[in-house]
Amino acid sequence: MKRTELLGSIRDVLINAGFYASDLHSIRLTGFDIVARRDDSLLIIKVLINVDSLSEDVANELKTLSSLLKGCPLLIGEKNGSGILEDDVAYFRFGIQAITLNTLKNHLLEGMSIRVYAAPGGLYVHLDEEKLRKLRQEKSISLGAFARYVNVSRRTVRMYEEGMNSRIEVANRIEELLESSITIPINLLKNPFIENKITPTYHSETENIKAFQREIFSLLQNVGYKIIPMDRCPFEALSKDREKILLTCVHKYNKKLLKKAQVVSSISKITEKHAVVFTDKNVNKRNVEGTPIIVKKELKRIKDPEEVFDLIIERI
Repeated sequence: MKRTELLGSIRDVLINAGFYASDLHSIRLTGFDIVARRDDSLLIIKVLINVDSLSEDVANELKTLSSLLKGCPLLIGEKNGSGILEDDVAYFRFGIQAITLNTLKNHLLEGMSIRVYAAPGGLYVHLDEEKLRKLRQEKSISLGAFARYVNVSRRTVRMYEEGMNSRIEVANRIEELLESSITIPINLLKNPFIENKITPTYHSETENIKAFQREIFSLLQNVGYKIIPMDRCPFEALSKDREKILLTCVHKYNKKLLKKAQVVSSISKITEKHAVVFTDKNVNKRNVEGTPIIVKKELKRIKDPEEVFDLIIERI
């Protein structure tokens, strides 16, 4: 399947599953391709035929973006360096879950849980250690008898009961012995990056930022915003004050800006975050494609983040 076809199929699955999904555009986004929301669940999705082509830099930016927007990063593709990805198995690339289109479809439309994940050495499952220990004790199965039945050491059984995961074939033997499911499903809509409270790094600037962008970022910092540059998104940064995060597009006024503003407007609606365009020229428009415009000379007169937000609300 071509990447464009894969993108369309993924968006169709999301919409059929009750998600609001961002529009697909001709602009090729490096950092992510689709954002989708259903109730409190926000997915930030990168689509690659070969999931191993996701670079560490892109993965880190995707995780930072997901953490700040309280979303879940997800990589969808068809193969990795070892071959075709199996359906209903979660893979990982730099800590980001990677799945197939069929896995997404089975999970969201058919209600099938994902219990298996790939790791070096084979396929594994998360064990419910408390349930495992309780069932073993209720059935009066000694550690030795348990170990012999599932063909592992007594020490390994203790480690399972302390939280270690197991290979899928071992888990199958355990469930056969205990006559009960003891695996914990993987939740694609839950972001372990947020749960682990990994704090994103804030940068005042990065290399290769154009002079105009650097000037706007400096003005926003003087107003009271923290700037998190986004090198691979349709917006150049996230601007963060104590309470709000803005999708911040910084670009000189030209045709390319009009296309970017349209993309950012779609993303803003799905993420439920306000977007803003900072540009250089005075224009007779209050917004572009629904995204409010603030020109540089206006920003120079602003004293605090609330003034920026008030202008954005006025110009939506």
